[in-house]
Amino acid sequence: MTMQGTAVLVRVLDRILIVIATIGLVAMMLHISLDILLSLIVNAPLATTSAIVTNYYMIAVAFLPILAAEYRGSHIGVSLATDRLPPRPRHLLETVVLAITAAVYGMLTAQSWQQAVEKLAISAYTIEQTSKIYVWPSFYMLPAAFGAMTLLLALKVVLRITTGSDHALHAPESAGIAAAETGHD
Repeated sequence: MTMQGTAVLVRVLDRILIVIATIGLVAMMLHISLDILLSLIVNAPLATTSAIVTNYYMIAVAFLPILAAEYRGSHIGVSLATDRLPPRPRHLLETVVLAITAAVYGMLTAQSWQQAVEKLAISAYTIEQTSKIYVWPSFYMLPAAFGAMTLLLALKVVLRITTGSDHALHAPESAGIAAAETGHD
């Protein structure tokens, strides 16, 4: 795959995960609002609100945007010591940290995938009041989010090793910020 193709793939993954997380956020707000309204107006709250919010909406909203933060360069970083390093050692250290982080996300992907498959095999569900809610599909959100992060970080490591820069894998709106931070244009 070419550099441009890789950048397009990351951009598409970013957009898909953000859209799903946004839908989850809006659905959660509407669901909770409807639950409160029904509770206040007709004294009949929705029986499944808590289970659906905790097993679907919150997972989508909390985990799916992980890629977006990395893609946009918005993760929090502490660079008191590394900012004082000369460019080469700093670049090497940042690349090693990216590689270690990619490995950790890879392990999270494998573990969460295994758990999702196990939940599917038993058709995992929860019961809230009198309703049975299947929760096994929600377990696939974690390997999707972690897998996308693993891919992005691994691609950044490869780019840093082969080209010396990973700016091609930054969101277009954050590319100027990344160039300004590293002194590259």
